[in-house]
Amino acid sequence: MSGLAFAQAPPPGQPLRFLLSALAWGAFAGLWLLWTGETALLTRWAPRTLVLVHLFTLGVLGNAMVGSLFQFLPVAAGCPLPLPRQAAWLHAAFNAGLLLLLASLVFPSHALAGGASLLLVPPLALFALCGLIAVARGNGPRAPRLGIGIALASLLATIGLGLALLAALAGLWALPLDRIANLHAALGLAGWALALLGAVASITVPMLQGTRRIPAAWLLAWLCVLVLALAWAGFTLLWGESASPARALALPGLVFCIAVLILQRRAPHPRNPVLRRFWQAGCAALALACLLALAAPPSPRGLLLIGALVIAIGLPLLVLGMLLEIIGFLAWIELRRRHPRGVRVPGVDRLLDDARKQWLLYLHLFAACLLLAAIWQPPALARPAGAALALAWGASGWAVLDCWRRALRFRPAAGVDRSA
Repeated sequence: MSGLAFAQAPPPGQPLRFLLSALAWGAFAGLWLLWTGETALLTRWAPRTLVLVHLFTLGVLGNAMVGSLFQFLPVAAGCPLPLPRQAAWLHAAFNAGLLLLLASLVFPSHALAGGASLLLVPPLALFALCGLIAVARGNGPRAPRLGIGIALASLLATIGLGLALLAALAGLWALPLDRIANLHAALGLAGWALALLGAVASITVPMLQGTRRIPAAWLLAWLCVLVLALAWAGFTLLWGESASPARALALPGLVFCIAVLILQRRAPHPRNPVLRRFWQAGCAALALACLLALAAPPSPRGLLLIGALVIAIGLPLLVLGMLLEIIGFLAWIELRRRHPRGVRVPGVDRLLDDARKQWLLYLHLFAACLLLAAIWQPPALARPAGAALALAWGASGWAVLDCWRRALRFRPAAGVDRSA
């Protein structure tokens, strides 16, 4: 953990509220699939499918990534956010806006869509702009800061395209909906999520998984490939013949997965075995999606399969593995804040132990297998997959709350030596 600026860490409540919300939205995604059944897995354009997609992309991934950056930017990247006391209202507005957006997809309404825009766009745009200012002023490693900057710029573009889609759906703007929606998805998943994961992983994978350090030149080269792929996807979608960016973005995604797996295999001092397994499973799902996209132009059912591998399995497993580590770390920080120096407090591994995290991984892998099977047999397996997803994410939330219960109820033993 050397090189971390603990003095710049925000109060644990700032990132924690976002991370807890990510787990809650994951459980809600499972309940939504349990309730809607096969109608959410028939076509990517169905309103109920769009709700499921945004539950994962905004509810799970959005909350988790924003919450993680509140902690990661000042502590690990040397980039304090100029948002010292804004996390609470940003969190409230973002999640209330997401709720209105989901409602507007099921019950089309100008009022709901307008309310969603007013609540979603300002907090996300403000966060992205403040994040860009932070990485520009920061003194941490340049290559990860550049990657985070690309991710935040992509987030701003994704927000703009989302507004354009809402305007088009309301009849205010004539746009090619399928192409704009595909570009919106490409920038959100590859530009925002994948670029951020790559930049953050360049610091956290060596630190938490015991791999060799990733040379800055390698990260810069990968970021260049990713930006060129995004540019090519955007060009072909807006002015070319392609209607899907999946093949253009598969290469940088596949390189990311292979690099992580090779680094893990050759790690000189491997540690945090459950985190490594979360990332192995997540990278395996993402790599399979990339290979399917490269193999041939996907069919409608193939696109659903790729979407499930990326949105509901691969990225969430990567994010959840890190989230569990962050939660334990935040609980430990809270313990250190509450107790004076010299008091022995439980370590991170005791607050949220590996055995419990391993069982959570089993639950998520079981839910993932059911979800993939449900893509091919929606009538029979959609609802069981939803129940399994709700159970996995609900159990994750319970584990996190129990971790914090242990931290808040900790009392040092009587007569403890405080002279250390």
